[in-house]
Amino acid sequence: MKKFLGFSSLFLAAVVYGSFGVWVKLLSQHMSIYQQVVLRNAFAFVMAFLIILVMREWQQVSWHKIKKSSLLFFTFLVPIDVILYNISILSTKIALATFAFYIGTILTGWVVGVISYKEKLTVEKWLSLILVLAGLAMFVYPFPSQSLVIGLGAGVLSGILDGISNGFRKDLSGKISKWFLVLLTTIGGVAVSGLMMVYFQQNLSYLTSLSLPVWGVAAFFGFCLVAVNYLLLVGFQNFDVSLGSIVLSLELLFATVFGFVILREVPSSRELLGGALILFANVVPNLKLGFLGKRTQPVLTNQ
Repeated sequence: MKKFLGFSSLFLAAVVYGSFGVWVKLLSQHMSIYQQVVLRNAFAFVMAFLIILVMREWQQVSWHKIKKSSLLFFTFLVPIDVILYNISILSTKIALATFAFYIGTILTGWVVGVISYKEKLTVEKWLSLILVLAGLAMFVYPFPSQSLVIGLGAGVLSGILDGISNGFRKDLSGKISKWFLVLLTTIGGVAVSGLMMVYFQQNLSYLTSLSLPVWGVAAFFGFCLVAVNYLLLVGFQNFDVSLGSIVLSLELLFATVFGFVILREVPSSRELLGGALILFANVVPNLKLGFLGKRTQPVLTNQ
């Protein structure tokens, strides 16, 4: 049951992640990437804070059981990961940046899972890894002839930080209120992106020129951030870190669907093949879990 809860949460997180490209494109018409990160995280902060107040989640925080350094790293790893991913996107194609990101996060997830949580590497997991890497490659094939070191490097590093963050999610989600952890990610997002705004000499005057629909998109984006961060915490608490990273790669498949339905972006045949391979990569290891679950159920016989 826990495995199913974990997989379902990560699957839903991948669906929500898949919609992010739509909201980013809509908001990018009115503000810079750092300005929108600050705005959407500000909405997410208010939502998470209100949830904590209503549910009195602060009463569930046992500070003596938690390493303060772990909370600090977790708070800032996620927004730094987002900044690096944005740098990657600005330096190369979005597809190539996403490919580099998932190479980093999947391989780091495997290392974290094996070393920190003693997760076993089965034949099904290896097959799943091969399929998901092949699927990711389909989204960027043919590879660019020129070497885009900054874009690829930032993308891989972003993925590595994301893989480490997932390890922190698995460790912290059982020790502290999940809503409090969600709140920390929003604080980190506002702080880091705010510093980037200062660095690039951007200010908050853009807020006065935003229309009501744009505010609505930003608020909904904030809601999506709260939802996806909570789903990630539930997911990695109850699922393998190694396989969890592969489940999240379904984002590319759902991003293709959202792009077609909302933005009328027609996917290429390679993207469709890549999405099918990523989907199959998630089916392979979980099919065996399903069969084993059925076989281990007690058989009732008439006496």
